[in-house]
Amino acid sequence: MTHPMIVGVLLVFLLGCETTNTHRYAEMDAGFQDRFFEGYQEVAIETEEQVFAISPSMVRFIEQRRRYAESPKEQVQELVKGIFGRANMNLVYNSTANNTASQTFAQGQANCLSMTIMTYALADYAGMQVHFQQVEVPEFWERRDGVSLLNGHVNLRIYPGDDSRYMYFSRPGLEVDFDPSEYRDVFESEKISKQRVLAMFYNNKAADALVKDDYVTAYAYLKRALMTDPELPEGWVNLGVLYRYNHLLGEAEAAYHQALNLAPNHTALENLALLYQMTGRDEQAEVMLARIERQRQDNPYYHFLLGEIALDESHPKEAIDHYRDALKLDRNKHVFYFGLARAFAELGNMDATRRYLKKARQYADYQDEERRYDNKLNLLSRVSL
Repeated sequence: MTHPMIVGVLLVFLLGCETTNTHRYAEMDAGFQDRFFEGYQEVAIETEEQVFAISPSMVRFIEQRRRYAESPKEQVQELVKGIFGRANMNLVYNSTANNTASQTFAQGQANCLSMTIMTYALADYAGMQVHFQQVEVPEFWERRDGVSLLNGHVNLRIYPGDDSRYMYFSRPGLEVDFDPSEYRDVFESEKISKQRVLAMFYNNKAADALVKDDYVTAYAYLKRALMTDPELPEGWVNLGVLYRYNHLLGEAEAAYHQALNLAPNHTALENLALLYQMTGRDEQAEVMLARIERQRQDNPYYHFLLGEIALDESHPKEAIDHYRDALKLDRNKHVFYFGLARAFAELGNMDATRRYLKKARQYADYQDEERRYDNKLNLLSRVSL
């Protein structure tokens, strides 16, 4: 069974610092269907200024970190040290937390994009040179409320600000990466613009609304994302998903093709194949899906996704097979072991559940993940008494 894919919680990007050329808007207008989403203009969307705004407490944080450093290079190091130090900020990774810079600072949790936006805002206010980067990670999905969301990844590179007292023959930059454990390996990265990141933020908000079946809000954010950056492929994919959910099949197909014209990707192609199946073009769909399937076989996260889908559909034995396929390709991901624990729990095998929970804890990357597995193991022990 083919499942819809939303490109959400993050990213596929483009090099460049320039803003969008306005002559493209007339071409884009044909892709928008305002009349089907009445009231979208009333949705309160964060402005660029609000997304990157610095709060008074953030200013105090910057000034506090400056006390520990003199040179511009040391100031960069102290700022990053302060952000990562749990004693100072207690930041927690949460893939569903799509927050502005000030919200992330105040609440202490966010996904990698929101954490990166907050760090950019802090470094920029502190007078440092900073730019965003796209990281070319393998396809990685998460399941949320029965929907598959494809994740991407961004990080930052921060350079010391100008100071006439110091001279650098080669300005030392520091890469800052809020790695949610899936991206430990080294992948190529590419500089992207602030406008692209702002469009990604809006796209994430739209993905959240799509998962909640709030189609008017999703449309408002997707339109803002694509007006901010018309060359954002995942924005067009998600617009196509939104149109398909609202039975606008011709418009959905056009949006998928627009995404494919910008950057060929499996998610756009897979959603297009699903649309072909819905419209009686089964042979074309099968050819597309077979090609995607062959290319994904070496990706452990693909097998993990199949396990998540099988578990959602109450097929724990099938899920176990998929999780084990994922582990054959990568034995160091705690989420794969946690998947096995959940599947065996569905089958009532508490010994296997406990064994794989311990494995998940062993490979957890963060203390909050370890605590989560400890809590589940403690609960399991009490139930077994």
